[in-house]
Amino acid sequence: MTWRLIADVGGTNVRFARVFDGLVFSERRAYPGARFESFIHAMRAYATETGGLEGCSSVAIGAAGPVAAGEIHLTNIAWTIREADVEAEAGAPCTLLNDVEAAAYGALTLTERDYALLSGPAPDLSRARRLLIANIGTGFGAAALFRMENVWASCPSEAGHMSLRLPDDAAELRLAFPSVEHALSGRGIAHLHAALRGCDDGLSARDICANSARDPAAAATVRLFSEITGSVLGDLTLAYTAWDGVFLVGSVAKGCAATDPRAMRAAFESKGPMSERLKTVPIALMLKEDPAFFGLAIAPVHAF
Repeated sequence: MTWRLIADVGGTNVRFARVFDGLVFSERRAYPGARFESFIHAMRAYATETGGLEGCSSVAIGAAGPVAAGEIHLTNIAWTIREADVEAEAGAPCTLLNDVEAAAYGALTLTERDYALLSGPAPDLSRARRLLIANIGTGFGAAALFRMENVWASCPSEAGHMSLRLPDDAAELRLAFPSVEHALSGRGIAHLHAALRGCDDGLSARDICANSARDPAAAATVRLFSEITGSVLGDLTLAYTAWDGVFLVGSVAKGCAATDPRAMRAAFESKGPMSERLKTVPIALMLKEDPAFFGLAIAPVHAF
């Protein structure tokens, strides 16, 4: 029986699994990345523990960072992963994906219970042709999904490094928040809170979101975060013409995105002549655990 090897490579851990037909996952393992000299060494350890690589028909790897010319240089660990090296090791074709690109493919496995609608009409994934997936967590990332006939393709981006335009009433903060990721991330919320208060009280993004119902400073932070989120998502939706839906994923999105959905929606739709068109676009929060794992399981793998 053939199977696909998938690997989710983070800054701290690398996770592996085998995937069989029907999205059946087997032999899940997680290892500290610092334990290994390279990804290939981690892959060999996994293969040794789980019975080797016989039957492996393809490999899909997701990692944080841009993929170029079949390789990716990780920023939080001194690894370079190359498709050619993995193919030589596994004897099977390999595809490298950006981690948000992998999560985007995971959106194709969602059922109604796997997401929560934040605003707008309910999405219809059975008829969708263009979707936007945005990850708000340690950083910010975005990828689009396009359907061409019956084939889906994902287009990653480095949207977290785009220049950030803050609302007019927060203009004095612009020097401190030059890029999207400076605001739309866990540390970004903490920095927004410190900037609005005029001091750093050491609260985490989780604390700030949890306190927003009773603390005016936390409420102001969450409102500004929601406005920035909505504005950035609106821009990306227009850039990709992702009319069929926006799906949010990531720890900060889960903790804070639903806190002030009205402010997010207002900023999302505030795009001049395109405002009416954006009113038809759903915004939803992915509830499914490990969307990147599911995405790696179904992502297309190029020929050997």
